[in-house]
Amino acid sequence: MIKSIKFWLNIIILIAFLLEMIFFPSFSNLLGSLMALISWIIYSFFLRKKIILQFPFAFLMFTSMFLNRYLPIIATLIEGKPVNFGMELPAETFFYEIILFPISALAFYYACLKRGFVKNSKITILLYKVNFFKVTSGTIWGLGFIGLLIRIYTLQYEYTEFSDVGGKFIIGLRYLLYSPIILLFPDLIDGLKYNSKKLVWAYLILISILNISTNSREEIISPIGVYILLFFLNSVKSNLKLSDIISPGKAIIIGLFLFFGLSILSDLSLAMIYNRRIRTELNKEQLFLETLNVYRNDEIMSALRTAADSKDSETTSYNLGWDETYIDNFMLNRYANMRINDQTLYYAKKRGFGDPEMIDYFIDRTIGLLPSPILSLFGISLNKESLNYSPGDILYGQYGGKRVASHVGTGLSTFSYWYFPIQFILFFLVFKLLNTFVFYSRNNEFLYAPFALINVFEFLGMFRNSAGSIKDLSFIIRGYLEGIVTYLIVFIVISFILSLFNKSRNINNLN
Repeated sequence: MIKSIKFWLNIIILIAFLLEMIFFPSFSNLLGSLMALISWIIYSFFLRKKIILQFPFAFLMFTSMFLNRYLPIIATLIEGKPVNFGMELPAETFFYEIILFPISALAFYYACLKRGFVKNSKITILLYKVNFFKVTSGTIWGLGFIGLLIRIYTLQYEYTEFSDVGGKFIIGLRYLLYSPIILLFPDLIDGLKYNSKKLVWAYLILISILNISTNSREEIISPIGVYILLFFLNSVKSNLKLSDIISPGKAIIIGLFLFFGLSILSDLSLAMIYNRRIRTELNKEQLFLETLNVYRNDEIMSALRTAADSKDSETTSYNLGWDETYIDNFMLNRYANMRINDQTLYYAKKRGFGDPEMIDYFIDRTIGLLPSPILSLFGISLNKESLNYSPGDILYGQYGGKRVASHVGTGLSTFSYWYFPIQFILFFLVFKLLNTFVFYSRNNEFLYAPFALINVFEFLGMFRNSAGSIKDLSFIIRGYLEGIVTYLIVFIVISFILSLFNKSRNINNLN
């Protein structure tokens, strides 16, 4: 399977490189093409079965770094655009991205491969002792049920209403909704057996419908993303070939499904964006019904498609406002919007590298990652609500929009050229922590933590344009431990309830 993936990715990038130079010849487009090609050459070195199975979760984050450089040239060519479409500093943007990717690759290498042999860390051993790698089908359904209740409960409110400790705890467990998807791939969990897959498929359809009610495009694609990534990992582990998985007939069916499925998702996305103007006025049920009404209205949808096509063919100068227009497809736009990288760099240069306000923001956000009781213990007064804005907002000079920004732009704006060694350290630590979710047994088997398998789609998005380096630091200082602790609390409670239920059932059987 890996050989087939390598072959096709190699063919695609070579064709894309050639087409880019034929139809859009320019120095900046050459750099953009080289960015994709160099990233592929480096990434292909790590694209091996052994590496994927030993470090699957770190590999997914590394893959998100690769996709951010590889996809732009592919996506823009499909839409008939140059890779530098709408960009104002394309040569500099591509140059800095070319520099950062080898640094990211070195961090991955030193975190995963430098030692030359596999050894469990002390953290991994501790997690294994508290049954972090163990789970039963009943517990998985219990986790999914908790996630489902949280989804139904949160549909009644906006996420901004969950600002207290209890609310944040609830919101932090939303990912449990996708737990039962693991049951479609029981071989990924040590000792797990499950055969009732029709029930899982029914559940998957249910949560996909519920996710439409959130009016969030990311929520809609999340269950699909979790399934695809688990399918990929399971196929690699089972040593399946593409020909074993996809016959010519299945390939046609999948192709038709993707063609019509992406069209449906694109239209749903337009309907959601259209309804965002009224979503604060409606509850989730009303918003869901209104979204379906818009989707079924041919006249409105036709007008929305026309407006979207017109918008995507024109860009606004950065001087006139924040503009993220780059790729039409909303899913590709999440992983391949190089124009955000360019725009972030543009405003970073405008403010100057090593900007004092960006440094203060990074320091305050770092302090704000610590729990309030700890801050009070050390006499630190910090209003965390006052930090409810993003690095992109600072760069743009308008607070409150939570504009997404790139790693390079925010990093240079904060640390100047010290950003690159600092980012290396942060990536190294994140990769190390992600590797603790894999336990290496004595019989050379790799055991994967159910918590990590549920979050695979989250790991693939860890390098997406967002808040830059502070997001990596947030995972290191708080997100990693918080995720483990909250999962274990729910896991232990569900396991306890199931054990009581089983004991009661056994007693009744004896009587």
